[in-house]
Amino acid sequence: MSVPSKPRPPRAFRRPPIPWELMEVHFEEATFLWSRWEQVLWAPDYVLAEVEQGEERRLLAHLDALVLGGRPVAERLLLPALEGEEVVPVSVAALALLNAEDADWREKVFEWLAEGAEEVGEGIRRAVELCPREDITPALLSALPNGQLDDQIRALAALRFRQADVTPALRAMKLGEDTALRTVAVRAARFASRSMADELIRLGLSEPEPQVLDAALEAGLVVGHRQAWARCRQLVEAGGEVPRIALLALALSGEARELELLVAALEDPSLRDEALWALGFSGRLAAADAAFQALQATGDRLAAESFAAITGLPLAPPFIEEEEKTAEEETFEAEFAAEEAEADNLEDEDDEEGGEAPSSPELLPGPEVLPGKVLPERVERWWAAERKRFEPSGRYLRGQPLSVEVIRAALEAEPLNRRAILAWELAIRSKGSCQVEPRTWTHAQRQQMRAAAGLRSEQLLRPFDRLFAG
Repeated sequence: MSVPSKPRPPRAFRRPPIPWELMEVHFEEATFLWSRWEQVLWAPDYVLAEVEQGEERRLLAHLDALVLGGRPVAERLLLPALEGEEVVPVSVAALALLNAEDADWREKVFEWLAEGAEEVGEGIRRAVELCPREDITPALLSALPNGQLDDQIRALAALRFRQADVTPALRAMKLGEDTALRTVAVRAARFASRSMADELIRLGLSEPEPQVLDAALEAGLVVGHRQAWARCRQLVEAGGEVPRIALLALALSGEARELELLVAALEDPSLRDEALWALGFSGRLAAADAAFQALQATGDRLAAESFAAITGLPLAPPFIEEEEKTAEEETFEAEFAAEEAEADNLEDEDDEEGGEAPSSPELLPGPEVLPGKVLPERVERWWAAERKRFEPSGRYLRGQPLSVEVIRAALEAEPLNRRAILAWELAIRSKGSCQVEPRTWTHAQRQQMRAAAGLRSEQLLRPFDRLFAG
């Protein structure tokens, strides 16, 4: 009779060895894709789904791999990266640390946010903006009033991005004379109490610094500040150096006298492109006619873009003659695609070292169009047949009467450089109840977009004089 063998004691669980070369590849790829992702968020040749399924999906996969590496990867790869001199690698490391599942690195990351060099602080700020952890916001609020100047600027910028109520923190702060701090404080007024918002916007509207004034106009229109709206019109009427945001505001309001100011601005060479870009967001027949006349006169692509945004002209053959590549050019591009991508990455890193981080762009994107030759005579024939569909009193987007359903669909389908301005209009017309942050993760943007369901279509047609009357 055989004797049964004794069961073996269970072996202690051993974590498999870390594939360090693979982890370094994950970090490098995440850094490259982060730079690309920042660039395409306002690109003229991307829509939201393309970002989601392209750069963003791949970026998040590499970040997840770094998180799954646990404490060993954090200690050997991520924490040392916080000592770097380039913004984007710091952002990658900080966000992976904040998302860690086997340790809480928040305090360590916040230490670097407060004590690190400028590049480190900017990189961590961007990671803090994008981190989904709910405890980030109260930590920023508690640290804000007593921080050093640069710390206050970064923390307040991150809180505005996270759409947090900054009223208590702003009350405890002294803005002083620093332009950057005043700018970010005025921008954050969109998420403060009405009394605090009014105080900050009045401050910004009286500022000589252009960036503070821009911030006051941007936030002031969202909270329905009539003085901010009046200032937009004054700036355009005065001419000279007119802020982009004022031109866009007049276009979005769309009354006849406001469109006349924009059309007159087309005669100023220094304002022409910005005014033409703004006209494309008006949705009015008069704006479409003005863009069409500019297209006839010059045949430029920007005029066609603005005209098409209102009328729905297809920006494709037979109206656009795309540039054809020779066989040699196509072969060259195929052979050197990888090298060009790597070179782009290196250029991005150089830019980050020498100046503003790619995550800190202007308030709203400006004119940027794709290549292609417009054929005015074909557009003229198309417009002669289609113009009768458009009512002078209506607003249109891609040829459709503007409604809540149309603008919600546009937030999915419009090029991202145009989409950011549509999101700002939604914030204005909803009086701040629908605020879509166009530089956050796509899934977060879609969640913010749901608030547009409470908007009434007739609100999209009101001139700003009426919108801000009540």
